[in-house]
Amino acid sequence: MRVLLIRPPVPHHTIGLKHVMVCEPLELEYVAAGLEGHEVEILDLIIENGLEERLRRFKPDIVGTSCYISGVNEVKKLCRAVKRWNPRCVTVVGGVQAARVPEDFADVAIDCIVLGDGTTIMPEIMEAIQTGSSFEHISGLALPYGPNQVYLTAERHYMPKPDDLPFPRRDLVAHLQNQYYYLFHQPVATMKTTWGCWYKCNFCYTWKITDGMPYSRSPESIVEELEQIEANDVYIVDDIFLINPGRLARLAQLIRARGIRKKYLVYARADFIATHEEIIKEWAELGLSAVFIGLEAATDSELDAMNKECTVDYNRRAVGVLRQHGVDTYGSLIPQPDYLPADWERLWSFIETTGLYYVNISPLTPMPGTDIWKDYEDKISVSREAHGLWDLSHCVLPTRMPLKEYYRSLLRLYARTVLDIRRANRLTLRTRPPVWSPKYLRLWLGAIKIMFQFINAHRHHSPRDLAIAEDIGPEVPGLKWKNYGAAAPRLSLHRIEPVGVS
Repeated sequence: MRVLLIRPPVPHHTIGLKHVMVCEPLELEYVAAGLEGHEVEILDLIIENGLEERLRRFKPDIVGTSCYISGVNEVKKLCRAVKRWNPRCVTVVGGVQAARVPEDFADVAIDCIVLGDGTTIMPEIMEAIQTGSSFEHISGLALPYGPNQVYLTAERHYMPKPDDLPFPRRDLVAHLQNQYYYLFHQPVATMKTTWGCWYKCNFCYTWKITDGMPYSRSPESIVEELEQIEANDVYIVDDIFLINPGRLARLAQLIRARGIRKKYLVYARADFIATHEEIIKEWAELGLSAVFIGLEAATDSELDAMNKECTVDYNRRAVGVLRQHGVDTYGSLIPQPDYLPADWERLWSFIETTGLYYVNISPLTPMPGTDIWKDYEDKISVSREAHGLWDLSHCVLPTRMPLKEYYRSLLRLYARTVLDIRRANRLTLRTRPPVWSPKYLRLWLGAIKIMFQFINAHRHHSPRDLAIAEDIGPEVPGLKWKNYGAAAPRLSLHRIEPVGVS
């Protein structure tokens, strides 16, 4: 059978990352790796065009796609376009948002939603299509049967043993390799060594997807994949990579033994970095060039409210340890909706005194499926259907400052941090090329585009723009909802209960 795996385009209103980074569609490469014996192509609509032409040429039997919360409506538009081309083409949706909030994808043009690991579930879907059997017999699926309504099949553990997974099919996007980058890292390959997380931050649902149990690959498996990666820069997308000293020591030993020379971008917690300087030193010698840290806030009270299990002191010490060993910090910060000018100034003081240059500033966003969702569900100021604005850059909660001024304060903080060349010369370490290099100019162009998006962000909250953000494309004539019985299993955010709902 022919399978077309598609990454949807970035929504019109979504701010940010597409202007400074585009990484390979790793989740689709993993799904493709599990489809041995089938003809598979990947279409990356963030970089490529021509959906209709690809459908006509490749004539897929199945189209699969995935996204984060901001891409939900783009996925619906995509699946509707597929059904207009051929109503018999089966559409499958997966990804982290589908795993936590499958009802977001309950659309008449979507045939099934994968709640678990797509690499292992997709072959079962293919077999069901080939044999003409019902999807109801496949565990780990949600089957749309009405607006915001899904039928849940039998529960299924999220992950197989990570070492049993095939390596992702990077060959399917090899023609785009030089277009994948993260800031100054280009070309960059993405890699995953752990699914899930050990910690339970209340604004994040990564740990919930795997039921609070992280699944890690062995150092031997990781090194085997590293040897197959052509790119010099490797972005390891685990929520926490630097965490297990024994595993890191074994991995370092294998990397040295096999003579692997790469530059690594990884995630870590501030408390680990602050208390394991010897590991940072060792990995800096192995090629560690940048570390993403969820710093989040400049006060302990804010960190406690997020259940970060960390302190501002650890944050400061971690940035210092990385700087001591020539490793750049990519820090994330979460300003609260009640910030006033004094709070923004305090956050700037934290940035300046710690010597941060690369930052991602994301207003608090209570994502459906997280622990804090129930606290904010009745307070959100942006429609849940305007998915393009749920991008961790727009404010979706009422702000204490006027909304326009809140966005301008956020923009001024960005400008003071990253648009000052003197700061760049003083603070960047391993990752920044010369100021007048093409890579640096590309970042400046991306930053200018983001600046204009923030300047106009308050207008995105108007009824007209919200209606645009809620659009899911024209209906497909003749499509009908599937009937999965009168009583559908109910989804709880913590477990699945096989009881009827109205």
